[in-house]
Amino acid sequence: MRRVPWLMIVAVALVALLGALATLQYRWLGDVSQAERERMRAGLQTRASDFSEAFDRELSRTYAAFHVDGEALSADPARAIADAYSRWQSDAAVPALVEAVYLLEAGDQRELTLRRFDPARATLQPVDWPPSFDTWRWRHLAAPLPGMKSLLMPDPIDASIPALIVAVPAVTTVHDGDRFQVFSKSDGPTRAIVIVLNADHLRTQVVDPLVAKYFGTGAASQYLVTLVRRDDPSKIVYASDPGASLNARDADVTTGLFDLRLDELARVNAALPPLRQDGRTARMAITIVRRSTGAGGVAIGGTGQDQGAWLARVRYRSGPLETIVARSRRKNLAIGIGVLGLLAASFVLIIASAQRQQRLARQQIEFVAAVSHELRTPLAVIRSAGENLADGVVAADEQVKRYGALIESEGRRLTDMVERVMEFAGIASGVRTDARADVNVSRAVADAAEGVRTEARERGVEVTIHADGSLPHVAGDAEALRSALQNIIGNAVKYSPSGGRVDVRAEAGGRCVRVTIVDRGIGIDADDLPHIFEPFFRGRRASDAQIRGTGIGLSVVQHVVRAHHGAVRVESRPGNGTTVTVELPVAPAPEPDTATIAKKASA
Repeated sequence: MRRVPWLMIVAVALVALLGALATLQYRWLGDVSQAERERMRAGLQTRASDFSEAFDRELSRTYAAFHVDGEALSADPARAIADAYSRWQSDAAVPALVEAVYLLEAGDQRELTLRRFDPARATLQPVDWPPSFDTWRWRHLAAPLPGMKSLLMPDPIDASIPALIVAVPAVTTVHDGDRFQVFSKSDGPTRAIVIVLNADHLRTQVVDPLVAKYFGTGAASQYLVTLVRRDDPSKIVYASDPGASLNARDADVTTGLFDLRLDELARVNAALPPLRQDGRTARMAITIVRRSTGAGGVAIGGTGQDQGAWLARVRYRSGPLETIVARSRRKNLAIGIGVLGLLAASFVLIIASAQRQQRLARQQIEFVAAVSHELRTPLAVIRSAGENLADGVVAADEQVKRYGALIESEGRRLTDMVERVMEFAGIASGVRTDARADVNVSRAVADAAEGVRTEARERGVEVTIHADGSLPHVAGDAEALRSALQNIIGNAVKYSPSGGRVDVRAEAGGRCVRVTIVDRGIGIDADDLPHIFEPFFRGRRASDAQIRGTGIGLSVVQHVVRAHHGAVRVESRPGNGTTVTVELPVAPAPEPDTATIAKKASA
């Protein structure tokens, strides 16, 4: 039974875990987005409600200040309104808010009379009927109330003017011992004090400061605020950003304003001076004519969107709430996916690293085995030859020379192998090959070929050098370049068949020197070519042919060539040999000695 690798089990478990985490995170982000949406909406609603209450509170104070006693208004209308006007000015947050004050009365023949209050003279003067009051006039004349002095009262708020209408019914006082009661007279005239508000001051001195307080100002504000009339939403009263007014569909929160607040009226009423009747004291009650709740009308004292003659539409500047939350959710999802992706990538890298470490460990074991084999063969030959020489088995001069040549050959072979291993160890430890002097490439090629001459002769391989002695020099380490070229030529000899030929060609091309080594050996498989410069790697054909080697030679070659700012390329076809090309940049020309030039010029 085949065992499943533990890495595969761990991989499957981690993939399942990542999938579960992704699902849970998606659902959790949905819940978080919903909670964030509700939190932001609640915060925006709170700001809008506070703004509406503050605005209505200012109107309510003005309304309550002009509420006068019916008997006082009957006795001396000008004096009663003057007292109310003074009372309002002493408590007004915006003194210029009131533009005009009128007294509206109904006569015996259903006619309406209108007088304007003059604050400078404290008098009431008859005036022409303003066009903005025509709606009240025609509604009163059309009402079926012949012979009555009562006034068909308009709503206490008219946002189209804008104005506040304070109804003052006719009253009578009835005494009962030490007590008295005030009753409305059904057959008495009903009057109204009309307070016309200055629309510009309402926007600039009431709305603007409140918007700044609750929503911020200018581009620094996170919110857009638009005020429209409830009876005609196309009429924009105010916009915090004139270029981005909000319609009903764009607003995240809508609330009503421009209304009377009963709590504020009660507070102001408690602060009004008491009535005096024959030495007795009583509090004045504020009378409010309620508006109809049908056909779009709104009742006094309502809350939220159902309150007020204006509508406040509020939205976040960055977009509708749904868009903001969706954008935030997408961002959080992207971050979450990125984190999970990093976890997955880390897992893949760990698995790949583990596999690479396993492969590297296996290659290192194979390297140690190959080096041990490479060392054992020449050591066995040297030891055998030494024993024969020591035991006197070899006595003839010709045999002694042959044994000496054998020991020298195997010793050189050992030396080359040890040097190669030491070079690789230096590369692995970070030792760099730095360019230090000009190198004669032709000589380096000749020395490299000479280094493998004995091995080539033993294998019956001919090494032919095609080099021009006038090649330009390169900047580098002569010994390192010789060793790298010898490594390449030695590989070409090693993988060539007996009787084969290796061509080494050195030539100049542009700003570089090119050295090409061509053999007609067993070649390299296409699948192995991308890996031949990896440490300890040996191609399948070399292993199948049982050709000795450690797998570190070309890794050392690539390091040396790159240290000289060059490049090495390998082209090969299985069974047709291999071509290795090394390109090295030409050494820069030395800068001329200015002193020498000057001396020659003066000669």
